[in-house]
Amino acid sequence: MRLGRRQGWWIAAAAVVATVLLFRAGGLLQTLEHAASDVRAAALSKAVDSDIVIVGVDARSLAALDRWPWPRRHHAGLIKRLAAAGPRSIFLDIDFSAPSNALDDAVLESALAGAGSTPIFLPAFFQPETPADDKTVHTQPLERFARYARLVAVNRRPASDGLERSWRSSWNVGGRRLQSIIDPETALPRGAEIPIDYSISPASFSYVSFIDALNGEVAESAFRGKTVYVGATAVELGDMVAVPIHRSLPGVVVQALATESVRRGPPWSLPAWAFAIVLAAWTLLSAALLQAQTWRRNAVVLVVSGAAIAALSFYAFIAHRLLLEVVPFALATGGIFLAATLRSLDLQTWRAVTYALGMRRRDALLKSIVHSSTDCIVCVDEAGLIQTANPAAARLFVCGTGDLVGTPIARFIPDLAAAVTPAPARTLDALHGGVSEWTACTVSGATFPVELAVSRVRLHNERLYTAIVRDISERKAQQRKLEYQATHDSLTQLPNRAALMQRLDAALSDGDSGDARPVALLMLDLCRFKEVNDTLGHNVGDLVLTEVARRFQAAVGGAGFIARIGGDEFTVVMDGMAAEDLVAPLTQRLCGCLREPIDVAGISIEVGLSIGIARSPRDASDAQTLLKRADVAMYVAKKRGAMVESYDAALDDNSVRRLSIGGELRAAIAADALEVHYQPQVNLRSGLVEGVEALLRWPHPSLGQIGPAEFITIAESTDLIRPLTEWSISRALRDTQGWRHRGLDVRCAVNLSARLLQDAAFPERLQALLAAARVNPGSLELEITESAMMLDPARALRIIQDIARQGVRIAIDDFGTGYSSLGYLRDLPVSALKLDKSFVMGMQSSVDDRIIVESTAQMAHALKLEVVAEGVETAWDANFLASAGYDVGQGYYYSAALPALRCRDWILQYNTASTRMIASARR
Repeated sequence: MRLGRRQGWWIAAAAVVATVLLFRAGGLLQTLEHAASDVRAAALSKAVDSDIVIVGVDARSLAALDRWPWPRRHHAGLIKRLAAAGPRSIFLDIDFSAPSNALDDAVLESALAGAGSTPIFLPAFFQPETPADDKTVHTQPLERFARYARLVAVNRRPASDGLERSWRSSWNVGGRRLQSIIDPETALPRGAEIPIDYSISPASFSYVSFIDALNGEVAESAFRGKTVYVGATAVELGDMVAVPIHRSLPGVVVQALATESVRRGPPWSLPAWAFAIVLAAWTLLSAALLQAQTWRRNAVVLVVSGAAIAALSFYAFIAHRLLLEVVPFALATGGIFLAATLRSLDLQTWRAVTYALGMRRRDALLKSIVHSSTDCIVCVDEAGLIQTANPAAARLFVCGTGDLVGTPIARFIPDLAAAVTPAPARTLDALHGGVSEWTACTVSGATFPVELAVSRVRLHNERLYTAIVRDISERKAQQRKLEYQATHDSLTQLPNRAALMQRLDAALSDGDSGDARPVALLMLDLCRFKEVNDTLGHNVGDLVLTEVARRFQAAVGGAGFIARIGGDEFTVVMDGMAAEDLVAPLTQRLCGCLREPIDVAGISIEVGLSIGIARSPRDASDAQTLLKRADVAMYVAKKRGAMVESYDAALDDNSVRRLSIGGELRAAIAADALEVHYQPQVNLRSGLVEGVEALLRWPHPSLGQIGPAEFITIAESTDLIRPLTEWSISRALRDTQGWRHRGLDVRCAVNLSARLLQDAAFPERLQALLAAARVNPGSLELEITESAMMLDPARALRIIQDIARQGVRIAIDDFGTGYSSLGYLRDLPVSALKLDKSFVMGMQSSVDDRIIVESTAQMAHALKLEVVAEGVETAWDANFLASAGYDVGQGYYYSAALPALRCRDWILQYNTASTRMIASARR
């Protein structure tokens, strides 16, 4: 069944009532209602006849009595003065919950007891123990005071807007019900929230300063028969309460206002059910008045209704102390007015109004956009003539707007001329919907790049074209700048690595055949440049690099392409058939340009140059490989101290095998995939094996046996040398400890990397390894080379001394091949010297080697050091070394390095045989 217009109208009214009641129940109207209540209270504000006298603890009293809190004898004196005047009651809003000094407390107790028939009220309240939890603390006067007074609750509860709008008639404090000061006689319902009537002016109360009352400067008649409230009114005491109208008032004044509100009849509100009935009746009345009128008459009714609601609110409060809510009634009336207005307009009217407003708004918006746009916008007809143009077009082409109208678009974009002249429409149609770049010109002929976007519009029987022309000069300049920055070094302005790779790729390929072309790549690296940075700072280093780049550019000229690829590294690309012939003269010029010192910051700086050369197609046919091999050649030159080196594959340590070994070595250490072999060391006097040297071996599952020289070199260049050395020490200690349990007690020597002589934490880790193996530190000997001391001699010396203090023996390995001072040999806590095998193996054929062998033994014994000879391969070698005074011999004459079990068995057999021979010789 369809509803009629009248039935639908009353349903709309019911919906308005339901909506308003819903908003009210949800508290959504509370803020507006508070504002309306405050306006009403301010309008009705007046002073009333009140018997309340406020004795204020004001600023003058604080100054007179010097400090706060005051001694309680002052409060006792005030009570005596007030009680003598015969007041109706006395309320002291002062905390007496904690004891003070005994004399003052006794005086106050006496004053309270002597008040006679005058009722005295003291405050009790509760508050959170800490701001972080819900636990409360109940505070009330000491029992000695409370027995002579009545306790009243003084807690307050602000409204949702944080303002004090009501006062409660009673509270539960410490498990018992206490009346509030506004209702000490329990006339109000228990726990009722009594609205405070802020139309009562605070000026209604008499105010007396505490110090005046205490000193008897106020006549007793001011207090006789009056209700006296004593409390803090000084701002500095912090007892100020946020309230409507007045913003803030002292707490004792708010309590007085609440008390006076009760005495004049507590303000009250309609019950929810009664309010709903009244609101519904009002809404239906509004609906009856508004349903049959025009919207203009309804507007008058709306205004009159609003005034009536306000008048009713004022009357209800004045006559009956009824707090009649204003906002729900106003909202209901407004809702009915809106429904009536919408109902009075039919669908076609709404469509017409909406369309007209939309068209006017759209036209104004489009016109505003076109005229305020910073882009040039022109309208062109089928003949290519400009019909309209915005101000930005005149600015772009540097002419007046009138000069543009009727002018061919090709006048300002000349490249369109050839296409536009025979068939302008076809050209513009082809540009429709796309964006293209053209060159435009001003009236004076100045050219600049533009971006052109064309769209086609059909107006009646005519086709028009809208062209948006945007100047992209800045974008092009920024693009060129970004391209330059992407391909050039910001310090030297030379091409960078990206530009180098582009040039190399172009140089290495022939555009027609794709065959490799002759190219020479020179890698240039400065010598001693790090010293400049470390000594003088990076700012001076940058100045040096800038000057070096300038000199390099001058030396290269047009013979090649120079780039800076990072740090102090530069490259030169030489391509073409004549490149090979020009390499040598160019390298001479490059080295020569740095012979003259560089003067920076008043200092003449000498820098050297190392050059590595790689050639295509001989050394590589692609850019990456050619660059890598030129870098290898440069490092060979630096290592050899030469100025120029060409790439030699035999000197290239950078291989897939080397990378593979480096990657798998860590896993091999973790998996115990390495082995330790031991080479016996024979005492040349006793003929017995007294020690072994631990030597690493790596049986790789796919690469076969990898020699220690190969994988230890890789470990030295990475951090793997630390775990590798510690693993070998741990394994050697474990093996020799196992031998010791089988009755074989020998000393084990392990090679120590130069890098560990710079690791201050190594001695501590070594101590942990010894403790874990449970061996005597003296059974371990660490071998170091002379060259290992050279990196940082002082630091290496400290670490060696730390190791020696643990009882571990130190031996100098490969003695005679290093370049260290003999002074370090004198200062080091060394136990033995190991002469390099190169001298031992050449003794028979070289007199000089024999002299070195003999003199080394004499020097070592003079320094009280044991001397060991490596490379003993014949009986002649062993006999000569023994006669020369050597203590220990080691070499293939005795045994090669053997796995742990085989070495143990070999030593036991050898020592047994030697012992028998010695015993037989003695017999």
